[in-house]
Amino acid sequence: MRRTGIPSIIDAQGERYPLTRVKFSDQQIVEEFLQNTLHNSPGILPIEELDRNFSPLASLGREIINIDNLFISPSGNLTLVETKLWRNPEATREVVAQVLDYAAQLSTWHYSDLEDAARGALDPAPIGNGTLYEFVARQFPDEALPEDQFVDAVQRNLADARFLLLVVGDGIKENLEHILGQLHRQPQMRYKFGLVEIHIYENPAVLDGRVLMPIVVANTTEIVRTLVRVQTTGSAPVSVSVEAQVEPPSVGGRMPYDEDSFFEEIQDECTERIFRRLLALAPEIDAELTWGARAVSIRLPDPKGEGKLLTLFLLNNNGEVSTGWLAMQLKKLSLDETISHDFVKRIASLFPGITPHKKNPEFLSRGIKSSELEPKIDEFISIVRDTVARIKQSGA
Repeated sequence: MRRTGIPSIIDAQGERYPLTRVKFSDQQIVEEFLQNTLHNSPGILPIEELDRNFSPLASLGREIINIDNLFISPSGNLTLVETKLWRNPEATREVVAQVLDYAAQLSTWHYSDLEDAARGALDPAPIGNGTLYEFVARQFPDEALPEDQFVDAVQRNLADARFLLLVVGDGIKENLEHILGQLHRQPQMRYKFGLVEIHIYENPAVLDGRVLMPIVVANTTEIVRTLVRVQTTGSAPVSVSVEAQVEPPSVGGRMPYDEDSFFEEIQDECTERIFRRLLALAPEIDAELTWGARAVSIRLPDPKGEGKLLTLFLLNNNGEVSTGWLAMQLKKLSLDETISHDFVKRIASLFPGITPHKKNPEFLSRGIKSSELEPKIDEFISIVRDTVARIKQSGA
């Protein structure tokens, strides 16, 4: 059983001033205090102990679709926090169910949905009227991914429900075993989960403020999901093996690809064939390759000579091709944005079931699978060449 001592302040003369624990029953400490504190000082959360891929944190604000606190990292990873004062024995199970429901809702969103929702956070919303990427890049100018990779990472994390879910309170009042059923409710989601206690201490006589001490109670390295594999040829005997299911690292924790490591993860021959042809296109159209943590970007130097790169499309390690960042990049260079919109419309017209995204028409409604692209590859390349010619001409 965990035990904590009484923290003290020792002044320069060696005088000891013990701090008093603020009990969760104390009405002075309400959930809003924790929410405001975490919003203003995200560094209180022990993210490095839980999963360093999700750090550092920038607060997107409070009460985004009722999520107490929502944070984002410069690598596009999202952390959802629900705060709880444990005043009844059902509190843990209730709040775990709640945060899982929020995660499920977020997993249906597009990047633009997240950006719009962040603008609706409690006033004053940190993002203001700017873009999500501008907000993150302003917070972490040396750590933020390039814009196209950041948008792609956020979109993938949303689609995969690859979140860090934290329940943060002032005391856990239930055995961990009781929450395992909740964590397995949605096995298709790839979230990580953590329980964090924050002990609150004060001594008004010597301290103008409070001392907050975070303690990691549990995280998903301790709560292991297993995969049961049954193998049979249709007749006895049957063999059963149980394996721990290991999650792949998040975007922020991966080293950038090079060509060899990228294709090591591509198991499908069709995908490799199509991707190699598209990579070979890059030097033909004077484009550059930017290797990221999950994808390679085909990017065109801007025609105005300002040292910017315009992203034509991404080849993702899941075998899909995606696009959508060109409009934002052309706008920043005061170039014709209709080039991007025409590009997306022409590509969408090649594939049944793919359209420009309803809320964000510079993006496709979904990625293009390599199996879909193979019979249309010549037409796709022709559209890319036409678009590149228009971009070069617009900056002349």
